[in-house]
Amino acid sequence: MKIAFFTNNYLPNTGGAAIAVESYRDALEKLGHEVYIFAPKYPPWFPKYKDNVSERIWRFPSFAIKFITPQPIPIYFAFLVEDFFKKQKFDIVHSHHPFVIGKTALKLAKKYHIPIVFTHHTQYHKYVHYIPLVPEKISAKIAIKESVKYANQVDLVIAPTKEIKDMIINFGVKTRIEILPTGIDLSMWEEPIQEEFLRNFPWKEKRILLYAGRLAKEKNIEFIFTSLEKLLKKREDIILLVVGDGDERKNLENLVKRLNLEDKIVFMGWHPREELVNFYKIAEIFVFASTTETQGLVTLEAMAGGCAIVAIKAPGSMSLIEDGKEGFLVKEDPEEFANKVELLLNNRNLLATMQNNAKIKAREFSIDKSAMKLVEFYKELAKIKEKQ
Repeated sequence: MKIAFFTNNYLPNTGGAAIAVESYRDALEKLGHEVYIFAPKYPPWFPKYKDNVSERIWRFPSFAIKFITPQPIPIYFAFLVEDFFKKQKFDIVHSHHPFVIGKTALKLAKKYHIPIVFTHHTQYHKYVHYIPLVPEKISAKIAIKESVKYANQVDLVIAPTKEIKDMIINFGVKTRIEILPTGIDLSMWEEPIQEEFLRNFPWKEKRILLYAGRLAKEKNIEFIFTSLEKLLKKREDIILLVVGDGDERKNLENLVKRLNLEDKIVFMGWHPREELVNFYKIAEIFVFASTTETQGLVTLEAMAGGCAIVAIKAPGSMSLIEDGKEGFLVKEDPEEFANKVELLLNNRNLLATMQNNAKIKAREFSIDKSAMKLVEFYKELAKIKEKQ
C-alpha cells in the first residue's frame, strides 16, 4: 500500500508521538509498504537525530523561536503540498494530530476520496499551557471540542489504550474507535549494554533510579524530585539519573540546587534511543509522575530494559503496569511515591520479580505486531471506500 502520514511531530523531535510515527514508518516499510511522511521542517539549532531515515519525507516550511516555541510551527496550507500529494495516488491517509498539519491531511483525504485514519496520541487539553495569552481553562475546552470535531470526520480513530478510548467517547467521539497500542522495536533491547558505555559510566557502585523523557511542565518532574528528596539524602547507595532535555531544564536544575541534591540528581542531557537503551538496562527502578500520557512509550521502553516501575496511577501507566506486578501505581502523594521506591530498594527479591515481570510484559508490545494490525485496518477501510 501507499500510505501518507501527516504529523506535527517528527524526527529530529524524539517525543512520544514522533517516535511512534517513525516506529510505524519503519515497521510498515519492512512489511513492503511505501510510507510518505508530511512533517514540519526543523530549525538548525534543533538536536540532530537519524538524518536521512527515508527519502519519502515532505517537509512543510515552518518557523520557530528558540526557547519560546518547543516545537516548530508549520505553514500547513494544503496548496503547498497538493500537487505532490495528488501525483502519489495514496491508498490511505493517516493523520497523527487533529490540528495544524492534521487539517491538511483531512482536507486532502476528503478531496481525493481517500480513507483517513487518525491516531489520538495526546491528551491535547493537558498541553494547552503551551498556548500563550489564552487562559488554560478556555483553551482546554477548545482543544477538546476541536479534537472531537476532527475525530468525527475521519473514517477510523486509533486509541493507544482503553483509557483513551473511554475518554474520547466521553468527550463525544462517535466515529469507530479501535484500540491499538504503539509497540517498540524489541530488537534494540536484545543486545547487551555497550562496552564503551559501561567503561565510561561513573556510578558503577550506585543503585540507579532513572527518569527519561522530555523535561517539560506536563511531565510533573518536580513531583519526583521533591518526593524523593529525603530518600536520596538518606541513602548513600542511590542516585537519580535524568535523561532528556526540554524547556523546563533550567527550572529543574534550580530546584535541585534549592533541595541541595546536586550530587544525587544528575542531568544527563539528551541521548539518542540507541544510547538511551543503555540507561534503561543499567537502572533498577524507573520513576514516572506524568498524568498526561496516552500510552507512555518511555515507560514501555524502561520495562523492556528490565526496570521495575514506580508511577502515578494515570492513563498511559495504567495500560502498561499492573500494580504490584511490574511495579507500583500510586496516588499523587509524595510519601507514598517515596515509600514504594524504598520498598523495592530494600527488597531485592521483590525488585527482581518485578523487573522480570516488566520484561515479560514489554514483549507483548511489538511494533511489528502493531504494524500488521494497522495494515488490516487500512485494507478494510480501502475496500469500504471502493464500494462507496
